[in-house]
Amino acid sequence: MTEYLDEQPAVASIHTFDVDEPFVEITRTKVAELGLGKVRQVLRLTDEETTRLPFPAGTFDLVLTIGVIEHLPFPNRHRYVDEYYRVLAPGGHIAILDTPNRAFPLETHSVGLPGIQWLPAPLAYRYARLCRSDRVRDTPFADFDAGAWRNASWAECLPSAGAGGLADVTEEAGYGWRFFRDTARSRIRRAALPAFAAAAAALRLAGRPPSLALPYFNVLFRKLDGAR
Repeated sequence: MTEYLDEQPAVASIHTFDVDEPFVEITRTKVAELGLGKVRQVLRLTDEETTRLPFPAGTFDLVLTIGVIEHLPFPNRHRYVDEYYRVLAPGGHIAILDTPNRAFPLETHSVGLPGIQWLPAPLAYRYARLCRSDRVRDTPFADFDAGAWRNASWAECLPSAGAGGLADVTEEAGYGWRFFRDTARSRIRRAALPAFAAAAAALRLAGRPPSLALPYFNVLFRKLDGAR
């Protein structure tokens, strides 16, 4: 992602961070070896530091959160997510991509079991050990509980104050349902498209985002001028 962004003419500078020290070192090496001149920072932050990012409010025109929210400590993920919106400038965009949807009946991101993401952790652990022993046989409960099997809810992708200061521009930007439909390649997904289309249409009629019908969120919000 960093390489791709560095190549884009519209991108002036890139600031990035992670909590995993080896990953940060790999990224810093890659930035140096490839000469990614737009990358200003590759920060290694502690978990607690990611709840108070070292950037002033409204610093960035674009915030990218790709495959992140489902991995944040549960519950109260808003301690982290609210920071993404705080550092986003009014008029800027936040893209939340490749994020598994907790409302989708089949958990497709981690253990691949229907409904497991809705269960209390002890019951989910027993369910996974019974039906996916090949994946969790040697996984202690503490590690399982900290995993990504819960996926992410729509509310967790929004700031704790709600969507009042945001415009959902997902579909007009070609993400969400349009992206899911246009990138359907497998036989199973193509066969399921009519059902997904009906669910997306029903959600629109109800005034809800069509993305709620999809297994993964690929959404884009614009922070309205004047929003905090």
